[in-house]
Amino acid sequence: MTPYEAIISKRDLRVYTEQPIADDVMHRILQAGRMAGSAKNLEVNRLIVVTDQAVQDALVEAGDFSSWIGSSAAIVGFASPTAELRMFDVGRQAQNMMIAAHAEGVGSCPVTLQHQDKARDAVGLPEDWSMGMVITLGYPVDDHPESPLKRTRVALDDLVVRNRWT
Repeated sequence: MTPYEAIISKRDLRVYTEQPIADDVMHRILQAGRMAGSAKNLEVNRLIVVTDQAVQDALVEAGDFSSWIGSSAAIVGFASPTAELRMFDVGRQAQNMMIAAHAEGVGSCPVTLQHQDKARDAVGLPEDWSMGMVITLGYPVDDHPESPLKRTRVALDDLVVRNRWT
């Protein structure tokens, strides 16, 4: 699979098998996140890999739309010092990791955590750190249901404006 093929064929998945992710596969996924660029090259984000079911269940409570995340093989949280929060860096890391996971046959989905107190408690983060986003990882089930939000993507000609709006 070429990088382009991985990008255009990746879909967010929310239903996984119970198969754990092999250590070498997880290493490559995490390495893809590590290699993402960082604003001013500060690299302040830390990745928290959660495979413990009790911690996953606690993270379910940290999001408004996260009831399903405890069924994944792993959850990777993106933790940052709150004063140095760089969501663009988090997004770059997450996208790298999700594309790498897809190329490995592992499904993924980004999830926003709206309740920072619960997220911090779940993984033991200090008060001055935030974890506003996680990704779930797991091997997709063969009969993954279609998303109820599935739609046709905006046509490229409708998406792209060249040089000026008018």
